[in-house]
Amino acid sequence: MTPFDAQTQRIIERRKHRRSALPPGSLLSFSPIAAPTDAALEAEGEGLIIDLSQGGCRVNSEIAIALEQPYSLIIQLPNFPQPVTVESAIARWKGKQMFGVMFIAMRREQEQSLCEFLDNLRADAA
Repeated sequence: MTPFDAQTQRIIERRKHRRSALPPGSLLSFSPIAAPTDAALEAEGEGLIIDLSQGGCRVNSEIAIALEQPYSLIIQLPNFPQPVTVESAIARWKGKQMFGVMFIAMRREQEQSLCEFLDNLRADAA
C-alpha cells in the first residue's frame, strides 16, 4: 500500500445529512442574532444556495460573514410555497465568496417543510 492509499483510507465523511444540489433561484437571507464583533463585517446579507441538507447549506455570497457567530436565516426555495426560517445557524467555514452554514435551531414545522422540499427534490432527480 502506498502512502497515498493509506491517507485516502483515513478520510472519514463527517456529514450527518446528504447534500442536494439546488436549482437556480434558491436564495438565502441572513442576519446576525447578536451584533457582529468585527466592524468590517456586514450586519445582513443574502446569497445563492449551492447545496442544501437537513443540517446546513453551502452559500455563494459577496457579503462577508463571521465564523461561529449565530445568524437567523430565511431560505427561499424555488417552487415551494413558503420560505423556510432557521432560528439559529453558524458559519462553519468560509472561502472566497462562499461559506458553509450549519443549522442549530429551527421550529419543527420549518424542519418538516425543509425535509418535504428535499424529499421532493430527490424524487424528481431519480
